Amino acid sequence: MKTPALGNKPSPQHIVWTTGRGSKTKRFHEGYLRKWCRHFGFDFETYSRVDHDRAEESREQYQVVFSYASGGGDDFEFGGEEWAIDAGKRPRTFVEIDEDGLMRLQGWSVERILDVEALSHRGPELIVEAVGEENRQRFDARELTA
Repeated sequence: MKTPALGNKPSPQHIVWTTGRGSKTKRFHEGYLRKWCRHFGFDFETYSRVDHDRAEESREQYQVVFSYASGGGDDFEFGGEEWAIDAGKRPRTFVEIDEDGLMRLQGWSVERILDVEALSHRGPELIVEAVGEENRQRFDARELTA
């Protein structure tokens, strides 16, 4: 995804959109997503990692966290001793968009990966237009915080 070019944003509420004929360049307005998160009190993080459901190489990730889970982790045995790794606080419900415009939505009971053509919002509701989806997908972020 590329940063927005001046004047080509379809609406003020767009976060990701596709431009160009044939090339289908995806544009991403990171600053606007950060502003949206601040307004509604959601955490925003960026990092680079491999998400094997989307790609085998490391990609820049932009994550909006709606709620956290605590605890978890893993126990294992090594050298005759038992070890425990505490995961501590970790994202429970979130939206994560990688640098190619692939989005992971982790809800309370659903996990989806969408190839985003456009991502906008109406208040706290995210509106996604995705490749292979006939209708827009709507996710109310307030339902992901409880």
